[in-house]
Amino acid sequence: MKINNFLILIATISLSLFSCADLEDISPINSIPTETAITTEASAKAALNGVYSEVQDADLVFDGWLALPQFFSDEANATGTFPTRLEFGNLNVFPANNTMATVFSDLYEVINVANNVIALVPGVSEDGFTDAEKNNIVAEAKFLRAMCYLHLVTLWQDVPLVLVPTVDVGDVLNVVISSKDEIYNQIKTDLNDAVTNLTAPNSTFRASQQSANALLARVALYQGNWAEAQSKAESVLGAGFDLTTVPYLSDQIYSLNFTTNDGNSLGFFYGTDDLGGRYSIGPSTALIAAFEPGDARFAATIDSSSFTLPYGLKYPSFEAANAGVATDPIYFIRHAEMVLIAAEAAAEQGDFDTASTYFNQVRTRAGLAEITLDADNYLDTILKERFTEFAFEGPQRLIDLRRRGKAEEVLGPIGYDACDAVWPLPQRDVDRNVNLQQNNCCNC
Repeated sequence: MKINNFLILIATISLSLFSCADLEDISPINSIPTETAITTEASAKAALNGVYSEVQDADLVFDGWLALPQFFSDEANATGTFPTRLEFGNLNVFPANNTMATVFSDLYEVINVANNVIALVPGVSEDGFTDAEKNNIVAEAKFLRAMCYLHLVTLWQDVPLVLVPTVDVGDVLNVVISSKDEIYNQIKTDLNDAVTNLTAPNSTFRASQQSANALLARVALYQGNWAEAQSKAESVLGAGFDLTTVPYLSDQIYSLNFTTNDGNSLGFFYGTDDLGGRYSIGPSTALIAAFEPGDARFAATIDSSSFTLPYGLKYPSFEAANAGVATDPIYFIRHAEMVLIAAEAAAEQGDFDTASTYFNQVRTRAGLAEITLDADNYLDTILKERFTEFAFEGPQRLIDLRRRGKAEEVLGPIGYDACDAVWPLPQRDVDRNVNLQQNNCCNC
């Protein structure tokens, strides 16, 4: 899934400019002729593949999509030696953190390549390249742009909102910051456009109507729009859906795909030295303790007995990971999430019978006894179930504790306080963009 070299040049240069990298490292040009990059159906499809390729960026794959938010919670320990990752593990992140800055820039690199697709594909004129096909390509790019902005807004909150390709140098790069409400509104606009225009069949590894609706359910949950969250989740599940009939981790809606030619090193980072791994991330004692006796998910999530140190199992291709060719997917969206969204949303609306029915699909599949949800227990019970169900799959734990006002209570003993509710903007961007002001974070 690689874009042609010319579009890579556009994406790299334009995003480097947006991220305020040293201009002396870039050829002295005033603009980048993006209009020549996407002119045919083939180049339009190659450009879209380029967006997916940027989502697979190595820094995003481990630090961005997984490790940093997991370190910044009670989910995982920063067991490596990188000082910038240890800052996240210590809940003491400084604006000068280069690992964070790289992730931040990489997310905008995905956005910028998506912006090129969104801006240029509608203007392609070629016999046989229909409007429906163009609209589908644009819709996939909007889905990926929305996914990146959701990651940004849930971790950094107020961030720059960039909706057009970055092709010029100068003042145009001094993008103003947008509020989290503005970011969420754009996310919903992109996802609703995607739902309308995506025509390709449902696919685990590409955007589809199903995955766009699933992401809308997540957005509604995060914003506390309970009726919409339940409705969207149920639309994805369909009438009569039964999670207990689907094996654990086989219930994928949208995952990040890898091949042996375009693989990942996740098992290398999660694996211990006994497995030839670096062991940069390990399960916390809180996560281990959260699994109840008899929980079938534990054996697919953590190995606590084979070696001296417990380690994560969600990315088990350790030998292949050492060579960077592991094909373990990252589980971005699963049906289990839709079931638990429907359960939480129903409970918030006082429908505890429906909430319990959905919730216990997850419990039953895990081999655990059913629990009847009520007004007193539903919040902590659902949060605990989400903790074990989605362990090592993304930022869910940190986001869940923040959105439910539980972060200081749960993470306080490991140093979390009110100013940890948002990560700092990278200082290099603040220094080089006159329109950016540092947010109200702990070390800002």
